Amino acid sequence: MFTNQDFDIFNDQTLAGRMHLIKTVIDPKFEQLAPTIIANLQTPGEPPFYAHVAKHLRRFKNPPVDTWVAFSQNKRSYKAWPHFELGLWPDRLFIYFDILDECKPAVQAQMQLADLAPRLLALPTGFVISNNHGVPTTESATPANITQAIKKFDQYKHSELVVGRAVGVNDPLFEDADALNQLIITTFKQLLPIYQPVMAAVSAAHED
Repeated sequence: MFTNQDFDIFNDQTLAGRMHLIKTVIDPKFEQLAPTIIANLQTPGEPPFYAHVAKHLRRFKNPPVDTWVAFSQNKRSYKAWPHFELGLWPDRLFIYFDILDECKPAVQAQMQLADLAPRLLALPTGFVISNNHGVPTTESATPANITQAIKKFDQYKHSELVVGRAVGVNDPLFEDADALNQLIITTFKQLLPIYQPVMAAVSAAHED
């Protein structure tokens, strides 16, 4: 599945060239793995998950700096909903749960993010956290960094929440496709207890 060579797409500095590589090299891998991810995210009796492969439609000059597939329980979109993302930055593969700027008002209308603290603190070692999905930089999901991320989410209008795992480009996992795929699935399943109350809150906000 994913290999170190996949990151070579970022060596092409042209919009057309990188877009071609994303569509022919990376997107087919997203599409191949998506049904397995969805099957592991799905809860009986709950609305289905849908895969949304990034199209980068707003790129007219500069090539995409990252690329991803998102998983949400909304068939038409994902940014205004809590969702999961699997994607690539030039230096890492990421496996994240996201509350983006477009989703934040609905979350804050129905819940306090601090209510998620016990679930965030229960995440295993190796998880990372951030308040900005648009940059690759993250912090280890330590108790102090979790507290700080929640505080920033509450205090700053455009602060987001991103939490999950990242696999560096030189990680030996890229030499073991089965192990990497299992890590991806396991990570998403470990993030589900965080996703579920947020999704319930956002669904309630949309019903009001």
